Amino acid sequence: MLDQLSCPNCRADILAKDINIDKLVAKCNKCHHVFSFEEEIQQAQRHRPEVLLPPGIEAYSTPNEVDMIISWRHSNSSFMTFFTILWNGMLLPFVFAALASGDFRVFLGISIHLAIGLGLLYNMIANFINTTQVNVDRQRLLIEHQPLHFPFYKEHHIPITDIQQIFIKKYVASKTNGTPNFAFSVNVELDSKRSIQLVRGLKHADQALYLEQQVERFLEIEDRPVEEEWLG
Repeated sequence: MLDQLSCPNCRADILAKDINIDKLVAKCNKCHHVFSFEEEIQQAQRHRPEVLLPPGIEAYSTPNEVDMIISWRHSNSSFMTFFTILWNGMLLPFVFAALASGDFRVFLGISIHLAIGLGLLYNMIANFINTTQVNVDRQRLLIEHQPLHFPFYKEHHIPITDIQQIFIKKYVASKTNGTPNFAFSVNVELDSKRSIQLVRGLKHADQALYLEQQVERFLEIEDRPVEEEWLG
């Protein structure tokens, strides 16, 4: 919040009794000027403290580039890990029976279930061994996923001249017994006012805040409000 509100007309300090918090409007007791202080509140909210390097991210920097590596090792939820093992475990007897008998028509009957099981298994393994590299230098911002391809996670190569702002969104990633599980994404607003999702699936807000902080600091981008941005 603001430490002290001043009149934009005469610069006098505004008394607490002359501030309407609900409407974000104040009246100067000295010159009787009535004004909105909504913008001041938004600016005060944006003065975030320094975000220290959070667990799950490694960072290296030089005067010419910033390189951050996100580890997804701990991003697998215990429920999804259990469900993946259970699903594939239920299919194993059918697979072994088909291989032992040589009747491969069994695979046709369980093909949909096999596809789902393999997809779940691939995603679990990818989350366990994959990293995402966020690299920014004087020419471009690069997002790469290694060593496996991440389904639904795009790679990006964005010229820094196109970048206007970095911002964070909070969204419902999944639900457990009806309770939403939230995650955070880091996004970039381009000069065309179009936005691109750079990284998603971050479980902790400080991870997203750190990425935003480091990229904006390196590119010397002044932090400003963006529509639908999560402010914490």
